[in-house]
Amino acid sequence: MNEQEQLMDNLLNVDLEIIDVVRELSQTKWDSDSLKSQVGDLLKIRDEMVQKLMSSKGDENQCDCGHDHSHE
Repeated sequence: MNEQEQLMDNLLNVDLEIIDVVRELSQTKWDSDSLKSQVGDLLKIRDEMVQKLMSSKGDENQCDCGHDHSHE
């Protein structure tokens, strides 16, 4: 697995963890500061991973799927 694939795999795992924490937070009727903080921390980690993934691709705005993934 190359570095880009590893980053994408890690990104998926963080996304799944965010979903789990948000689901748990909704079960507490959105009344848990520690879970809210955990979501915030996970989102920061996710943002950093996306930034690293995008920088590893350079100025390319397309992957092999043929779609334009630029975010203007």
